Amino acid sequence: MPVRALVAGFVALALAVTGMVALAPGAAAAPVPDASASPTAVARYGASTVKLRLDGESSTQSTPTDLVLVLDESGSIDATEWGQLKDFAKSVVNGVAAHGLFTNGGRVGIVGFADGVTPPVSGLSGDKDAVLNAIDTNPKQNTGTCIACGLAEANAVMGADDPARNQLVIVITDGEATSGNTAAEAAALQAKATVFAVGVGGGIQQATLEVIASGPGSDNTFSAGDFGSIDTLLKQIVEAVVVPGATHPSVVVTLDTPWELVAGTVTANLAGSAVNNVTADGFTWSRADLGDEDLEITYQVKHRGAPCGPLDVNKSVVYHDDQNASVTFPKVVVTVNCLPPVADAGPDKTVDEGSAVTLDGSASHDPDGTVVSYAWSGADAGVGALANAGATVATYNGLDDGGDAVTLTVTDDNGLTDDDSTTVTVKNVAPDLALNTCPVDPHAVNTDVSFAGTFTDPGTLDTHTMSVDWGDGTSTDVPGVNSPVGSAHQYAAAGIYDIAVTVTDDDGGSDTRHCGFVVVYDPNGGFVTGGGWINSPAGAYPADPGATGRANFGFVSKYKKGATAPTGSTEFQFKAGNLNFHSGDHQWLVVAGDKAIFKGTGTVNGAAGYSFMLSAVDSSPDTFRMRVWKTADDTLVYDNQIGSAPDADPTTTLGGGSIVIHKG
Repeated sequence: MPVRALVAGFVALALAVTGMVALAPGAAAAPVPDASASPTAVARYGASTVKLRLDGESSTQSTPTDLVLVLDESGSIDATEWGQLKDFAKSVVNGVAAHGLFTNGGRVGIVGFADGVTPPVSGLSGDKDAVLNAIDTNPKQNTGTCIACGLAEANAVMGADDPARNQLVIVITDGEATSGNTAAEAAALQAKATVFAVGVGGGIQQATLEVIASGPGSDNTFSAGDFGSIDTLLKQIVEAVVVPGATHPSVVVTLDTPWELVAGTVTANLAGSAVNNVTADGFTWSRADLGDEDLEITYQVKHRGAPCGPLDVNKSVVYHDDQNASVTFPKVVVTVNCLPPVADAGPDKTVDEGSAVTLDGSASHDPDGTVVSYAWSGADAGVGALANAGATVATYNGLDDGGDAVTLTVTDDNGLTDDDSTTVTVKNVAPDLALNTCPVDPHAVNTDVSFAGTFTDPGTLDTHTMSVDWGDGTSTDVPGVNSPVGSAHQYAAAGIYDIAVTVTDDDGGSDTRHCGFVVVYDPNGGFVTGGGWINSPAGAYPADPGATGRANFGFVSKYKKGATAPTGSTEFQFKAGNLNFHSGDHQWLVVAGDKAIFKGTGTVNGAAGYSFMLSAVDSSPDTFRMRVWKTADDTLVYDNQIGSAPDADPTTTLGGGSIVIHKG
């Protein structure tokens, strides 16, 4: 079947009647597609306008077309009219050539008719110039009008019915047939070709034109008053031949998932366009036909938020027409420039070892989205450890002193990341030492004097050493100690010693504790006697701080052979304070050089429950000190050197009397 518009109609009819599948003519060309977007780069959630273009084609461009011009050469046409007819025929050839008939494999043949059998002027030729030359050189026959002869000759020139080609015939005549069976030859030709009939002047009836043509009415028959005005039909004739190359074209656009269609933005520039099936994911454009014209479909898309980067806008753009033309639109790529999140690990922190500090990443943000995950990392196992490392706020536990760089990585809802670091400075904390057992009872010289203690250190990775200053000029150093700690020592000389114990960690932090007033005696070291008085200073008697004046004393303290505790007697009276002390027992005695110190219990003004310590120096001058306190709660009753350490040397000189150290 010839012209494609008619072919499509017949195919549709056949399908409707029989339900069978029919194939349209194979297309030699198809609409030329193009696609673009502007802008080609947008921010997240941004929009771009997409344009799909189709450079449409006529039937002569999309399908090879064979056209036969059948020219009336009868005697009723004079020389002038014959020239006008040939000019018109050449104009038709040039008109269809301008629409690509020859370019796309089409051919044109020229047939003349008068009376009887007329040989063809030109068979089907793809050479436009040769066809024009054949028209120019065609001699006129000047005989009768055998329209049937011209139709038969056109049938022969056209050749066999070719469904893959458009087959067209234009018959131009000025009168009724004088011979031949016009209807029969027309029917035979119409079986394979679309036939157009052009009547010139009043010598031919419309009914005859409709017999010649493939259909009645203005689509297939044309009339001109004379050959001088036949050129007015040129545009109509060419348009009748050059029908749209695509019938029922449609474009189905499906957007890719990162994009959605902006409602109300789909437009098409050609009248008669229809846009249907519009959703956020696409639409369908359709039209009755598409000829030699430029279609432009415009629509706006908006980024849904993810992912980012160069993204295909269209998942698919599917073209279809009745001719099964193959059209592939180029990809449309729009780059979405998403902003990465901004990580904020917060200010630098300082924490003691053994303690924890929070690391707050809540100031992190995403300029064009949301932060969906937090990850803290980088803690040095030798300095600290992280807890809640996947939370906005993490906990850093200091283990040992040092500087630690901790990194926060945040990820946004697009998978983009950013890092920020903060420095945690872990400070060393010194160990905390407690001496749980110190020497309380006096120890004889050359016997073990020991202590025991414990220590803690929040720096769980620290190592420790212990150093002991025994107070007699000797010391003990112990590396690599753990809690508990302790040591023992023997003193060679009697005295009151201060044991200083120091535990030091490997970072230089230390704690020192004292076992003060450690009494070491020598049972064979001698004894002490004394008697006399001193001027008691203000404050010496807390019960009456303003009381001053003479205070009398007398004492003797010595070790009997083989005894571990001394014997003796001590008296002290301070009349201004109405204080009268009398000793009960002596607990220990230390004589070292010209100094003696001893301790015991006694009564104050006859009441028991008191302790005392007396120290004296046999020198020039002699010096004396007396301390008295309640045994139960250490409440001070008297001290003539109040404020001095209990084992400090006496500094109060005698007002009278003497102190004598007796050597053993």
